[in-house]
Amino acid sequence: MGLILTAVYRVLTAFLVWPAGVVLSRYPNFRGTILSRLGLVLPDIPAHLPLIWIHAASVGEVRAVTGLVKTLRREKPHVLICLSAMTATGRQVASSIPELDLVFPFPFDSAWIMRRYLSALSPRLLIIVETEIWPNMILESRDMGIPAVIVNARMTERSFRRYSMFSPLAEEILHDVHILAISENDGDRFTRLGAGDVHAVGNLKLDGIQDVDPARRQEVRAVLGAGQRPVFIAGSIREGEEGMVFSALAKVASSVPGLFSILVPRHPEQIPFIKDLADRGAYRWCLKSEMKSEMKSEVDLVIVNTMGELFDLYGASDSAFVGGSLADLGGQNILEPLAWGVPTIHGPHMDNFSWALEVVAGCTVPVGSAEGLADAVIETLTRPQGYRDMAQEARRLLEQHKGVTERCLTVLAEYLP
Repeated sequence: MGLILTAVYRVLTAFLVWPAGVVLSRYPNFRGTILSRLGLVLPDIPAHLPLIWIHAASVGEVRAVTGLVKTLRREKPHVLICLSAMTATGRQVASSIPELDLVFPFPFDSAWIMRRYLSALSPRLLIIVETEIWPNMILESRDMGIPAVIVNARMTERSFRRYSMFSPLAEEILHDVHILAISENDGDRFTRLGAGDVHAVGNLKLDGIQDVDPARRQEVRAVLGAGQRPVFIAGSIREGEEGMVFSALAKVASSVPGLFSILVPRHPEQIPFIKDLADRGAYRWCLKSEMKSEMKSEVDLVIVNTMGELFDLYGASDSAFVGGSLADLGGQNILEPLAWGVPTIHGPHMDNFSWALEVVAGCTVPVGSAEGLADAVIETLTRPQGYRDMAQEARRLLEQHKGVTERCLTVLAEYLP
């Protein structure tokens, strides 16, 4: 059955790749890359040098594998390291990594296109990041004797159910792929899909968590004008959670004197709606980009419309809520506030970060509603000591679980010259 499904997939992709190229050429992620994705324009590779091909779908996967790329460059300076990404933003982030020799768009997963790329690159090793299971890419690599390894491999229960609908095909693809899973649970799901070589080594993102600087906490609080006020941050708020956060905020503000709040939406498109909610709630608010020193004493709520500051803003807080978790959106990264030792609250929907919950072993504050969020924020701000101790234990556990990059490299080294 697996061979039949593989044959059907190969036939379908061979025919559909051409109309797909025409349709997708209109979208930003694909604009200007169609000839490359169709294998009509191939990367220019220096001859006679050993090469590693890494594929990472988008920004999150690129960032997850950055530490591994840097370590590979240090350990294997004579090897070319190439990375393909599906999205334009993923390629943009990858292009800023000096250790990469080449960044290119991910080709369409047609058998003949993949053969052209693999023949041109002639990689010693194919490294796939997280859950980018492209059948023709893996099958053509196998036919050419190129080992494939999935690093930071994750498989949520939802993804497992979806892949299980085509379990014979999944088994045919995965049976000799080496899986370096982020947790025992993820590894078990890969095993149940038919992967034969599975090791749970941890999440590369653990090694990528920035070091905290206690002095930076005070600097950021001074920039915000928070002073010694109790600071609550809601980070990575996703669509559908804005109203719940403001509902909780109203109750917290009435119970915690001097509350200073920071709201960080996940996407810029949410900002107009959040501004409208702030106006309706009669908050004294401002945008982060428009803060002026003379207005800091007049502000109770900062809406963050700048990029790249979330980690430091978590460090400036006394209580943190991590979004994407009250709405059923899989959660966001709870490890950043915990790295600062900040009591961290999240909702029930943490499928994408169940591995992180395993690492910190119950040292977070789960809630199930806006009312529960409000009560948790009040508790962590008015009775902080027990929650701070819990967050410090989570921070200790994070340090204990680092070293994932080296564990991955130990496995990869047997395939490299």
